[in-house]
Amino acid sequence: MKPAAHIQSAIEILAEIYHSSAPADGIVHTYMRQRRYVGSGDRRQILEIVYGVMRQYWLLDGMLSHCWANPGEDPIQKARRHVLAYLVKLKAEPFVAELFSGDDYAPKPLSQAEHDLIANLASLDNKGLPEAAQLSCPGWIYDCVKESHPDQYRDILFSLKGSATVDLRVNTLKGSREQILAKLRKQGIECQPTPLSPWGIRLTQRQPLRQHPLLQQGVLEIQDEGSQLIAWACEAQPGMAVWDYCAGAAGKTLALAAMMHNKGRIIATDVMEWRLKNAPQRLRRAGVHNVETRLLDEESGKWLKRQAGKFDCVLVDAPCTGSGTWRRNPELRWRMSEKGFQEILQKQREILQKAALLVKPGGRLVYATCSLLKPENRDQITEFLDKNPDFKLHPLSFDFAKEGVLELNPLEHQTDGFFAAVIIRNKT
Repeated sequence: MKPAAHIQSAIEILAEIYHSSAPADGIVHTYMRQRRYVGSGDRRQILEIVYGVMRQYWLLDGMLSHCWANPGEDPIQKARRHVLAYLVKLKAEPFVAELFSGDDYAPKPLSQAEHDLIANLASLDNKGLPEAAQLSCPGWIYDCVKESHPDQYRDILFSLKGSATVDLRVNTLKGSREQILAKLRKQGIECQPTPLSPWGIRLTQRQPLRQHPLLQQGVLEIQDEGSQLIAWACEAQPGMAVWDYCAGAAGKTLALAAMMHNKGRIIATDVMEWRLKNAPQRLRRAGVHNVETRLLDEESGKWLKRQAGKFDCVLVDAPCTGSGTWRRNPELRWRMSEKGFQEILQKQREILQKAALLVKPGGRLVYATCSLLKPENRDQITEFLDKNPDFKLHPLSFDFAKEGVLELNPLEHQTDGFFAAVIIRNKT
């Protein structure tokens, strides 16, 4: 494929992402699967543009607004102008007009307005844009991050514009980290132990591993180091009764089962059936047999009431903005609205209260998010403890914990942004 065809493919993918609420990775996968003639090198060139634009979405939008060229909500026009701004301003492509020729799968020729836009972009000083735009962040989240991290907000937001690491978790039911590191290195895969998680392996260089035998056999799971640390904070032990309340595809459930040596009982639940769909297969592959998966729906109310006060540990990996995962899911930068944020905060409160009923006296409630925002994290814990005097904060003993809670970010820890707090129910 020629460079112009790469650009046109990127515009088509971005237009679909802007039009749809489906995950960007799924849209990319479908697009490429339908065009199997696209080679790995071409794919890499296309996705560099796609993810580059998504990571810089608010910067590009700020540039376009400053140049009086806001594309509005039409997904094709929006994608085209974002790509134009990306190529001109961030990639310093000198022959953009020639690439937009309309020939041989190239984008259609530039309009006069787009020629004017290129001229305006060339003279634009990005330092004159609002700081939120410079950091590619919506204004309301920028304000929230600034309040949550007043001394580091610039560097943290900047770190979220980079690429995420590829982290793996060793399934200790099937081997030790040292054994698996040796196997990977023998195969020429450059990797190293993660600095914080005792089960983690980080690839030194990105490469596709989903079809690797160690993943297919359940020896390894792809999981960010921060996510592994949330499971570690649960301190699950063999023989315990543990509930993964918002289990999704059971990534943390698998880690909990390994911690428990397959002994004891784990309940993994979610309100969305599709999230749990692949969990049984993953559990079998990992050799896990102490987990029961259940859908939380209208019919589960009576069963839920019978489980009250029976669990040593309940993990709530709460639905959230996902602001800590912007490196992996850059489309979340623009898909969350202020109204949606308030709805999520209310949902988190409700889930915490319901999950707390399941914790037995002396048991622990672990509340976690993949967010950097204080209203979703510390503020939720403070409000919960004010309303529930039979619970108290249990300070985490990790060296990297802050004021007793886990607060991770790419800048300081090279992980996704995560929060976790442990709350203990009084024994009497």
